[in-house]
Amino acid sequence: MKIIPIAKRWGWVLICALLIVVPGANHWIKSSLERPKIQDEDWVDKTIDQMTLEEKVGQLFIVGFHNGDAPAYEMNQQAKRLISQKYVGGIILFDRNVGTPRQVGELSNQLQRTAQTSSSGIPLLISVDQEGGAVARLKQGVTLFPGNMVLGASRDEKLAYQAGKVTASELRAMGINMDFAPSLDINNQPANPIIGVRSYGSDPTLVSKMGIAQMRGFRDGNVLSVVKHFPGHGDTSTDSHIGLPTVDQPYSRLNNVELRPFKAAIKADADAIMSAHITFPAIDPTPGLPGTLSKKVLTGLLRERLGYQGVIITDDMEMGAIIKNYGTAEATVRAVKAGADLILISHDLTRQEQSINAVLNAVHKGIISEKRINDSLRRILKMKAKKLDKDAIVKSPMASVHQIKNRVGTSENKSWALRVAQQGSTLIRNQKHVLPLSAQKTPELLVASPVEAEEMGKAFQKRGFQTSVRSLDPKMDAKQVAKLRLDAKEMDAIILGAYQWKTHPDRARLAQAFEKTGKPVVVVGLDTPYDLMAAPHVKTYLAVYGYRPVSMEAAAEVITGTSKAKGRLPVSIPGLYPAGTPSILIK
Repeated sequence: MKIIPIAKRWGWVLICALLIVVPGANHWIKSSLERPKIQDEDWVDKTIDQMTLEEKVGQLFIVGFHNGDAPAYEMNQQAKRLISQKYVGGIILFDRNVGTPRQVGELSNQLQRTAQTSSSGIPLLISVDQEGGAVARLKQGVTLFPGNMVLGASRDEKLAYQAGKVTASELRAMGINMDFAPSLDINNQPANPIIGVRSYGSDPTLVSKMGIAQMRGFRDGNVLSVVKHFPGHGDTSTDSHIGLPTVDQPYSRLNNVELRPFKAAIKADADAIMSAHITFPAIDPTPGLPGTLSKKVLTGLLRERLGYQGVIITDDMEMGAIIKNYGTAEATVRAVKAGADLILISHDLTRQEQSINAVLNAVHKGIISEKRINDSLRRILKMKAKKLDKDAIVKSPMASVHQIKNRVGTSENKSWALRVAQQGSTLIRNQKHVLPLSAQKTPELLVASPVEAEEMGKAFQKRGFQTSVRSLDPKMDAKQVAKLRLDAKEMDAIILGAYQWKTHPDRARLAQAFEKTGKPVVVVGLDTPYDLMAAPHVKTYLAVYGYRPVSMEAAAEVITGTSKAKGRLPVSIPGLYPAGTPSILIK
């Protein structure tokens, strides 16, 4: 008779008891004992073979979680339920989830540990929108780059690569392995309310070169990049977060302009491509059908005509363009049928569960085949396992929390961000030769801006100026403008931050009021340079394309003559300047 060691004997007794007492334990024990090893070459296929339909469908979703109006800095019941019971494939983090870099790393590890103990044991995609510039979820303690349009103005592919690599290396240190960036949209519509400075510019060649360079930087920083918003969100005047935009251009134009950066990304082996909630009548004439839900767009164009074999992810399925016209659950089924692999639902637990259940029901009813689910799952698991050769997600999903302080927000990384801001700064006008300003000749400055006025003031204080800072109200009446004009008369010079003047004409009127004082006025463009169209009378205009601290530093350097503006306009300013206009040299 063979003697079984006591520990092993009692272990099997426990397993048998679990099989009898605990519902679902049979599947958990079978999965744990037979789970394929990650290092197996055929890990993807073995994993799929062992998964239940519920686990397969769950992997097709990236979800967010919240805590009402309070921060959700730790894993909560919503996240735990979605990972453990709905088997989601990924989590997206928002401002509500992120504080210090260490906290983000600890949260990432909490999420990954929960995924590891689930029945499938498949590591999560932990994702974020960290484009740089205006779109940056992580702000505290990290390196904040100034954004795509200033990179476009620099025309420097090496800087675009470095911006991607530094951002990715910091994200990876915090356990984030996917970034929804870069934006490959071509901003050829001055009235575009949502892309703007998120684009490298209006020239398809420029956008392609800079976008692919940054995409490669993300990859070398060991983070998956998601290029967006296919087939292109640049030529719209409606925000798809609110309504349903249309790009009503012939296919020949789309092919030569909007699609060019995406074709370049496909050639460069893009990790994932995000679809846009926009109608494209030249591709799919179905009235009111956004690209995310169109088989002609996702399968016919992206898969078949352009030959893309990687992962397709939807933009957030809770955006206005979707929920107002279809509802999230119905739209999710349509998106999967159209060819989407990953469904992004960022906020509401009810919508998230309803959408997962809707896909399951569609498979049970034969509306979607299990083979179709397997096809998407295979692409997702291959991306997790094989895309990052140096540091595959499934091999090392956890953040090394103790290393974060040495890898995130370092002085070396921040120097790269400042260099980007410096190289892209573009001096468009210096008509009265008021630049450079000096603390000796114009010691007292009025610094006024609707965004980050204090940060702008600090940049000049460090250079010896005495500053009086004014944070402008979102909307100013005539009395406020008159009061600011009186304040300006007491100063030696005025620095005015320009931000979204076309939709805030009171800010453009303030610029005119300041110039009537006779004092030197320097306007610093903190958004797109299209603001000049609302105030063509401005005599001194420096575009820095953003309001992050490095952009304020770069602006102060140019204005005081300690560095030269080297950028070239990345977009045309209709009626004023063509794209490519170089910076004016200060003599």
